[in-house]
Amino acid sequence: MRRHSVRHSDELTLGPVLAGLTLGFLAGFLLRGAVGGVDRRRLQALREELTGGYAVARPLARAAVTAVRNALEREPALAGIHFEVVAVGRGHVEVHGWVPSRSARARAIRVAMAAAPDIDVTNRLSVRGEDDLVSAAEPDALLPA
Repeated sequence: MRRHSVRHSDELTLGPVLAGLTLGFLAGFLLRGAVGGVDRRRLQALREELTGGYAVARPLARAAVTAVRNALEREPALAGIHFEVVAVGRGHVEVHGWVPSRSARARAIRVAMAAAPDIDVTNRLSVRGEDDLVSAAEPDALLPA
């Protein structure tokens, strides 16, 4: 069996590496000068141009909160229930509150989602009797017998 040895040259190979890095760096600066800066808006425009689809503008938080709150107040099946609608971002709201049953919770979320279909609605509703905290007088109520 014959061994092949690798001879190390005495030449310094750092020169070509530095030359390549320098040329790449300069090419990046020249390309940025010709094309312009890259930011989220330009990338989104490029994506829309390539895919042919344009992103739907999401409603402002204030408009989304108003639309959801009005829809919940107009729903006769949810009369007398207080809901708190909280904006957590552009096009995203959370619905907080206590409801008497699971069916009321499901109805409230369906109404909220139908009120403004372009927004994300997060369900933060709790059902009385199911989601209530255990009282301090009964600390062992949840322990098995």
